[in-house]
Amino acid sequence: MIGPDPKNLISKIPSPFIEDLLEISRAIQSSGGEAYLVGGSVRDLVLNKIPHEYDLAVSVSPEEMQKIFKRTVPTGIKHGTITVLFQDRAYELTTFRKDEDYIDGRRPENVQFGVSLSEDLKRRDFTMNALALDLLKQKLVDEHSGLQDIENSLIRTIGNPIARFTEDGLRPVRAIRFVSSLGFSVHPDTLNAIEACRGITAKVSPERIHDEFLKILKNPNPIPALDLLKQYRILELFTKSKLYTDLTLWEKRDGLTKLLPGSERSKLAFFLLFVFSKEDWLPNSNLFFKDLKFSNQRLKDSQFLIKTFYSISENETALQTEKGIRTLLLNPIAQYSGKKELPIYCEELSSIWSAYWKKEASWFSNAKDEWKKDPPLLLSDLALDGNRIKENFPDLPPQKLGEALRACLTKVLIDPKTNTEEDLFAVVQSLL
Repeated sequence: MIGPDPKNLISKIPSPFIEDLLEISRAIQSSGGEAYLVGGSVRDLVLNKIPHEYDLAVSVSPEEMQKIFKRTVPTGIKHGTITVLFQDRAYELTTFRKDEDYIDGRRPENVQFGVSLSEDLKRRDFTMNALALDLLKQKLVDEHSGLQDIENSLIRTIGNPIARFTEDGLRPVRAIRFVSSLGFSVHPDTLNAIEACRGITAKVSPERIHDEFLKILKNPNPIPALDLLKQYRILELFTKSKLYTDLTLWEKRDGLTKLLPGSERSKLAFFLLFVFSKEDWLPNSNLFFKDLKFSNQRLKDSQFLIKTFYSISENETALQTEKGIRTLLLNPIAQYSGKKELPIYCEELSSIWSAYWKKEASWFSNAKDEWKKDPPLLLSDLALDGNRIKENFPDLPPQKLGEALRACLTKVLIDPKTNTEEDLFAVVQSLL
């Protein structure tokens, strides 16, 4: 096939990145070396996408690179990688290398430098990621039919897929992620190797699976990748939680495409809704997040959304009243995250509701109207505080102070007009 015009590809790189990349390439060339833009950035340019990052393969050693450039970080110098810094922008440069003696299913035991670009491209995972672009000579190198596979929307390993996946057990998971991020399909031979190499994938650290899983969820349509994770039982390699016990829930996964694009916690919560049954989602989600090394904050946020979702789902009719909106929705959110987050959490819960029940959240407009009134929702919103209660009710046992304040809050949640000292003193009096 006739490939894309390299000049056109280079013209798609926005400023200031193109200026930085040309400066790096010239500096390498001036030292007698070669530099090529490689990997996902070239693939994205071919797909008419703006890359998120730019990596280069170079013929000079890491030690030489550190002499050529003023600001560098030895990111992975053992494997030939340093990071070159330009103001707040970073570029990874890796010396042409040949990887040898994969033992742990993740990284090579030995790295051989001083090889050609062709040898370097052979070690890469997929044909679509084995393109190299010379920015100075304006030349595109494609030695593994990567352009043809991109044209055919195909994910295919370089060489024998079982051999490539045996080298690095994360590669099958990356292939699965690319299904959703690129909208590609996996070549049958490569697909078969995913199953054959599950034992190698099991050697990958949970942290790396955690990262790939989050990248999958962030895609506009993560469903094809999630289907493959389920088909090949990838997550089961890393968690003892009971996934997919209710397959009727799995059908709910289609709702992922209706969630707010930027809300990671909504997507995590929704994932938990369709992989765990309602009866045991809490212990299973605790185990899932622990096994895959999620942060405590991600766990808390997702579980809060699920608890609130189940609560309002069981009391849908009550959400048609202002009282129901305040007690079932606004008060729990305000207590969890603060009043400033009310609109955000309400919108996220509305999108989860619509995605799960396949109908609009009719209560959402009521919620918007109510939070705009800024009703009292927290103890700090009450017209009196603990000191005022102690002053006026010195005989109230100290252990009853909290009970009195909570009773006052319950009163004003039902009727905000009662948020006066007079009305709330009456509440406290009734407890004596």
